[in-house]
Amino acid sequence: MSRFSPAAARLALPLTLALTLAAAPPALADPERLEADLLALFAGEGTLEIGDLSSALLRSRLTAEELRFESHGGERLSVERYLVSGDYDAPDEVTLEGIRLEAFLDAPAMLDIQRLVVREPGRAVPPGDDEALLEQWLSRLTLSGLRLSLDEAPAATLESLRLDRDLEGGSGGLWLEALELDLARMIDQAPPDERTQLRMISNVLTDGSGRLRLDAAFNADWEEHDGLGRLGSEGRIAVQDALGLAHEVQLPLRLPEGLTLAELLADETLLQAATLLGGELRLTLSDEGLFPRLVTLGAAMQGVGESQYLEQARIQAQGFGMMFGPQVQAVLTGLVALMEGSAEELEVSVALPGESRLESLADDPLALPERLDMRVETR
Repeated sequence: MSRFSPAAARLALPLTLALTLAAAPPALADPERLEADLLALFAGEGTLEIGDLSSALLRSRLTAEELRFESHGGERLSVERYLVSGDYDAPDEVTLEGIRLEAFLDAPAMLDIQRLVVREPGRAVPPGDDEALLEQWLSRLTLSGLRLSLDEAPAATLESLRLDRDLEGGSGGLWLEALELDLARMIDQAPPDERTQLRMISNVLTDGSGRLRLDAAFNADWEEHDGLGRLGSEGRIAVQDALGLAHEVQLPLRLPEGLTLAELLADETLLQAATLLGGELRLTLSDEGLFPRLVTLGAAMQGVGESQYLEQARIQAQGFGMMFGPQVQAVLTGLVALMEGSAEELEVSVALPGESRLESLADDPLALPERLDMRVETR
């Protein structure tokens, strides 16, 4: 096991820095701190072995290689390389390469991740507390090359995931690229009495292929000034050969006295106390093949023809319209248009009322259509 050598460092550094190091009091070397913190993280859970520890002083980098952990329950975790960049007590980033998790989920499962980068995690080693882990380590990360295998065959793959929920930065989001699920293989692992229903859902989503591909992106930005804030958000989900869903939101807010917008976003209960100053929301639903398959399934389950099933759906839309108003009827009628193929896209635009609390809108959702200016379009 290699260790950081003060003598070698002094040879490589300018004389003034060498004298400074020589005069400094003895301290625990950073590689030793990393080793101690990693051992403490897994203490009591099983056995951890670390193959090699090294430091690159000029690049401010610590490296632990060939980590091997086995829990008391038989789960196995290995990491080819664990790198800490920057100040150990406040790293710029922590990178894990070659991650493999085996024998978990009570199934012959194996999870591989090529690379995981955590930006500004606040500490070099993950905290043991779940809440601190969420706040410090799962706020800004990038993951690439994920593969979940069941019975030694791939069941799920993900090209990349990026998460940024740093509430102080004024923007953030979640980006998911090329998530592919082998639903047929995953259903084989489900309890036998659940498989028939799950296969039916899978067939509708994937047009019988049993393989689902999904891409998604959600980003938000916010700003505040003199007690006023603005929250904007947009996002999309695209399920290949099934559907697309997109949204855009703009919310001007009056903030509760003494609270910042970042504090409100961190606590949903506080956010409900903000006052809306109007705002706009747009939701777009597009058909990529799913809705006609829903008609086929619904008709088969009811034992009727597809045209009869669609006619029943129109009658139900009119009935809900009589109970909840023309705006609800317009939305339901638009969904029927997607199912029968006379439209490919449904867009709902909503203008929110000014001088209202978010909590008041959530208290009586059935009354929302009367309070909102809603427009429904199909195309």
